[in-house]
Amino acid sequence: MKRGIFTLVLCALVVAFSYGQQPSGVIKKVTEPPVIGGEVDAVWTEANVYNIDQNFQSELPTLGASGETNWRALWSTDGIYILLTVTDDVFFPNYAVSPAGNNWEYDKPEIYFDVNYVLQDALGPANAGTGHYQVSPGFTDGKNDGTVMDGGNNIDYAFVVTAPNYTAEYFVPFSWLKDKDGIMVDLTGNIGFDVTIIDRDAAAPTDATRRRAVWANIGGINESWSNMDECGIITFEDATAGIDITSITLSGGKITTDNGTLQVAATILPEDATNKTLTWSIENNSGRATISSTGIVTAIKDGAVTVTAKATDGSYEEGSCTVTISGQNTILWELNVIANGGFDLVNDDGTAALWSGWGGDANAPMPQIIDGIAVCTPVLASYSWQYQFNNMNVTALPDVDYIFKFKAWADANRTFNVDFEDTPANNYNRYGASADPTASGGRSDWTFNITTEPAWYLLHVNFDQIVEGTVQKVQFMLGLSSALTYIDSVMLVTLEEYNTVPQRVSIYDTITIYDTVHITVYDTVFIAVTDTLIINTSLTGINPPDNVNEIRIYPNPAKDYIIIDYGNYTLMNGYTLRITNSIGQQLFLTPINKQTDYIDISGWGGRVIYFVHVLDNMDRVLVTKKIIIH
Repeated sequence: MKRGIFTLVLCALVVAFSYGQQPSGVIKKVTEPPVIGGEVDAVWTEANVYNIDQNFQSELPTLGASGETNWRALWSTDGIYILLTVTDDVFFPNYAVSPAGNNWEYDKPEIYFDVNYVLQDALGPANAGTGHYQVSPGFTDGKNDGTVMDGGNNIDYAFVVTAPNYTAEYFVPFSWLKDKDGIMVDLTGNIGFDVTIIDRDAAAPTDATRRRAVWANIGGINESWSNMDECGIITFEDATAGIDITSITLSGGKITTDNGTLQVAATILPEDATNKTLTWSIENNSGRATISSTGIVTAIKDGAVTVTAKATDGSYEEGSCTVTISGQNTILWELNVIANGGFDLVNDDGTAALWSGWGGDANAPMPQIIDGIAVCTPVLASYSWQYQFNNMNVTALPDVDYIFKFKAWADANRTFNVDFEDTPANNYNRYGASADPTASGGRSDWTFNITTEPAWYLLHVNFDQIVEGTVQKVQFMLGLSSALTYIDSVMLVTLEEYNTVPQRVSIYDTITIYDTVHITVYDTVFIAVTDTLIINTSLTGINPPDNVNEIRIYPNPAKDYIIIDYGNYTLMNGYTLRITNSIGQQLFLTPINKQTDYIDISGWGGRVIYFVHVLDNMDRVLVTKKIIIH
């Protein structure tokens, strides 16, 4: 492997010096994989057992005598299996209080990995993309009987609770565990590892604190979430080095259809390379596109893009090619560099996929997505950051002027704060510059007031301080008021694109252009904005009908069907119902000639927002409503 003897020797010396006082564990190769279900299968007798019996700092958990709470692990070519056995005196998960508290303050296990070659880097999983990982799902009421659950990233886990004790079983794929350079975990090396058991026995005021037991990191520096330098190390018994990749050649090609796709093919040599897993990335040059984890390019904007595939086996081989794009009917929303800014991807628990929330108060519910809008329920706190709604899937370019735009309102007039903020490792730096009057110190941190009326907010930012290790994040921080707050359609696009690319405007939206021109839109239209001109608005003579609120759609969110009650629209001769997806493609069309319609949507695909339109007899859109299919 192309890592260099000196680097390996140096890493070995660092590990030997730094981990001299830390525990180590040997993970044996499994003969037959255990069945994930929280049961202690016979195969687990093959594994070494390690006690979780050290207190974190001065905390005093009550988890039985030494040896009664422990962990063991086995490995296969696919991943690592982990079994935890916990002896407790009181089982007290987060759902034991109402409303449910934060998982990390109540009974639950946490598992940590550091898969870098240099393990002493003062970082932890709080610093995304740095080779540190946490596996820490909480308990789910009614599913503590061995039910296998999806932990994301192809992680499976299950709990069996025999209160007050419990077992926890996990499968963690090696394909997820990549170091800071994107290289898959090297099973022949030393891996940073730890297990933390959070113990809490009652609600406030009886016992309002968590108390933790650990295998290795007792907190001399910090908890493992923030810094894994004092964690233990594990090695994989019988692991051998594989055959490295020596070259990667990509196919390239053209996309000529609107939103068309192209599968980029990779030729990997040698053919018997052990690990052929690649990581795919795309560089938008004159064109714009996205790329999937398997190398499928989806076109967005005409021009050229560069596709790169990198080996994950430690060989550091990579290949690149050019894909040329034409025939695109691009609208501004498709150029958004905030993933899921429209909240069209929703998790099973009602939260927004690719977004996360945090409330400093355990009674603060996490933001929920209702009808495509983020509904935030903060608890009044001393600082704005004590209630957060954030997205760490931002892919903005450095030193480029951007427009940051979203819609917001609240149940009462309130102070509103939003920022683009780096990780703790980079001192929470507001890594963008802004000349907006609401920007604090000229940086990407804005504070202003919002009202009970939905309104668009348009801000300006240039990310002039993106450095190595920056994890781009946008976050709304709402702790200075308990007013229910609504956020919709969060978008970050380049200033050039905002000025030249058509954007979609929804029915009854009031938009602000350059802080001076206001227009109210009574139709769903596409507009292109320049300094002085609004192009193709098609708004003349269109007014909202008096009976605009007569249409009802239920259930919403829906799964297998929707029922539409047309109200007074049944009296309008020649009116039509049309349903489209988020990019305007028509899925359903029918005349309005009866009071209600039953529409089968079972084959339309879940976790997506669709739009229901009522058209008059001149095909003008009079009503648009969102529906969510889950």
